[in-house]
Amino acid sequence: MLKKIGLFLLLSISTALAAQEIPDFSANYLVRLNGIQAGELKRSLETQESGLKRFYSVSQAKGVFSFFKPDLIEETSIWQPNNGNVKPHSYIYQRSGGKKDKTLAMDFDWQNNLVSIDDKKHPWQLELEPGTLDKLVYQISLMKDLKRGIKSIDYRIADGGKLKTYHITVLGKETITTPMGHIETIKLTRHREKPSDRETTLWCAPALNYLPVKLEHIEDDTSFTAVLRRLKGIDTDTAFTPLQSANAITQP
Repeated sequence: MLKKIGLFLLLSISTALAAQEIPDFSANYLVRLNGIQAGELKRSLETQESGLKRFYSVSQAKGVFSFFKPDLIEETSIWQPNNGNVKPHSYIYQRSGGKKDKTLAMDFDWQNNLVSIDDKKHPWQLELEPGTLDKLVYQISLMKDLKRGIKSIDYRIADGGKLKTYHITVLGKETITTPMGHIETIKLTRHREKPSDRETTLWCAPALNYLPVKLEHIEDDTSFTAVLRRLKGIDTDTAFTPLQSANAITQP
């Protein structure tokens, strides 16, 4: 009898953890700079043959903005699911095509609790804290934590050569408009400890596994906004209300 109960609990835990996993997807966002269409952002999650996950982000200016800022910015995070959480293995940042190319690579050594950082100039290492993430994959962890119902989250991030704390706070619910239709979201902000002219806001959709459908970053009176316009891999059949509906509260 005890064996059956143990087996039942094991299967229940496995099922619960599997339910928390985010399916592979590809998302395309329309990018605006101070309200003017300026480029696109693409993000994708895929499962590799090894079982590791690859989260990839690429952004590039389009049209007239590409003349002034032709940079192609790519980020890649390799990670593994770990008891419903995210365990990063490596992270690469690459900026190319502009005046100053830049590459930064991170390798996470969890056995020795070290992250090796190489910017092609001065390689160095940092001590890891339990649960440390890179600055791209934390958004996957955020989707998972929102799914658990967490309202305020602190992430330790290996960012800029040191460990930083990203404090994410849920502000409430909001309906926004995207090219795909109107959708209910949870609005969040990243709080910065020191007085800052930088402000980051995300709108994550419960119907899409809490995928961000809108991102906004304001810095030095410049507003960068990305709004979801295409999505594959996550079911959208009942997530959006058609655009002709008058139920939207805000516009992107």
